[in-house]
This record gives sequence, structure tokens and C-alpha cells, in this order.
Amino acid sequence: MKRSFQVEIAGQRLSIRSDEGPQYVQQLADYVDAQLRQLTQGRRATPSVQRVALLVAIQLADELFRERDLHRRFRARVSDKLAALRQALDAHETLLRGMDAPAEADPDASTSEG
Repeated sequence: MKRSFQVEIAGQRLSIRSDEGPQYVQQLADYVDAQLRQLTQGRRATPSVQRVALLVAIQLADELFRERDLHRRFRARVSDKLAALRQALDAHETLLRGMDAPAEADPDASTSEG
């Protein structure tokens, strides 16, 4: 159920609707606000909030894309290792089946009678 929360970003109060709790929404707002402050820090002229917000959006998109790529590479590594593990298990099962199979008639293995 979506609830509405009040946060402040760049000195502006915003109402955010979210399924998440107020602490999570505040963490998001604090993160964006910190990114905005970081981009405006040390500048002589204060750029417009809209311009800085767009720069923050690009930064956040970059972070998202990098995390997605990292996630994709991690999943590929896990998939490769899983395939190698399946292959090793199949080979082991084949070996075990061969050990369980009755020995074929061996001409050298004669039973001695009496």
C-alpha cells in the first residue's frame, strides 16, 4: 500500500508516494540531496537547481548502469561455474554407474573348479 512521505531535497519540500517505509524514502532523499550539494560545492555561481538535478540524474543513471553490468557479469560467472559443476557431477555419476555395472565376462577371469 503506497503511503505519502514528506522529504526535503535542495531546500524544496517534496511529497513522495512509496510502498517502502519512511526511513528508506528519507535515505533516498538524503542521497540525492548529497549528490546535489556535491555538484554545487565550491562553485562561485550557483547553477539552477534544475541543471544540477539533471547532472545528478546522469550520475545516478551511470551508477545504475554500472551496477547492472556488474550484476550481469556476476550472473554469467555463476552460470559458468554452475555448468562446470553440472558437467563434473555428470562425469562422476557416469563413473559411479560404471562401477555398479556387473563385470562383463572376462576371458582371463576363470573360475577354478575343484
